Amino acid sequence: MSATFIPFLVPLGLLLFLLEVYFLRKNQIKITLEQTALNISLGFLERLLGLYLTEKSILLVNKSLDFAFFETLPKTWWVLAITFIALDLIWYIFHLAGHRISLMWGIHLVHHHSEEFNLSVNFALSPLGFILRSFMYCSLVVFGLPVEYVILSSYLNAFYQYYLHTQFINTIPYLEKVFVMPAHHQVHHGSNELYLDKNFGGVFIFWDRLFRTYQPLVEPVNYGLTAALPHRDFFNLQTFFFKKLLANFKSMGFKDGIRLLFVGPEHQSSEIPSVLPLKTNTSKTKLIIGVLIYVLAYQTLIQIENLVWFIIVFLLNFIAIIIINGINFSKSINKTPDINEH
Repeated sequence: MSATFIPFLVPLGLLLFLLEVYFLRKNQIKITLEQTALNISLGFLERLLGLYLTEKSILLVNKSLDFAFFETLPKTWWVLAITFIALDLIWYIFHLAGHRISLMWGIHLVHHHSEEFNLSVNFALSPLGFILRSFMYCSLVVFGLPVEYVILSSYLNAFYQYYLHTQFINTIPYLEKVFVMPAHHQVHHGSNELYLDKNFGGVFIFWDRLFRTYQPLVEPVNYGLTAALPHRDFFNLQTFFFKKLLANFKSMGFKDGIRLLFVGPEHQSSEIPSVLPLKTNTSKTKLIIGVLIYVLAYQTLIQIENLVWFIIVFLLNFIAIIIINGINFSKSINKTPDINEH
């Protein structure tokens, strides 16, 4: 199902972002090379490791299960509508858990670290979140919803959320009562105390109204976490929080270590460790070269069936991500002060 349009996803996303960059600069809205390169490297890694995962995981569940709570529903427009709404509810639950359970916050904080808000933020995702979300979507197949509709709904849900990461559209009158608007999502990315843990909906805003997590845009948004992270490389940004969680077992014992996995991130220590001594030195040249290599290699990768060539091209994609992020391998990294993150 995805083979016809997956080759166009990355180029289309980049083209829309380039168009936005023109207007960001014209309107003197903050956008930096370092943050943009980091966001794109994160997104490319998520796409690389999540290759076909949503579709293949759902198809796997569909083929391996010999039972379902209900017989497969007919393929009609109203079943597609039910599937789309149900999948967005799962997104809401997944998203809420990503903020209130530390084990999942370690995955989701990647998407909230940026102090800039533009379409490149949509790239800043974790492959672990992609994997977990994909298998949560599989539950819909068990309840008799057609597997094709679940796959289609997952893509439509992701497509809709792309435009939410912009400051050039705030809201659309009347539709804002039902659908999530960029203004709603700007609130969600705010570190203002008023905005923390609000507006988790992906497509429909009525989940937030129903479960009392809704907050309108009423004051300027301070984007990012409550305290900035020192890590500017895609590896440490995605792993440091899990190192903190593991350290809890050593410092506080097994029982408290388990407990701290499932409480909110505000209960964690303020330490921000590093996993690997990595530093970055980004440049426009590295960004352009890395993007070109990745886009061309990715188009090849999604069509390869030979395992050896798949591994070779996969590694080429990974090297492109390193180039984009401007990673310099060094023996040490400067120690950073303790800060609290949320």
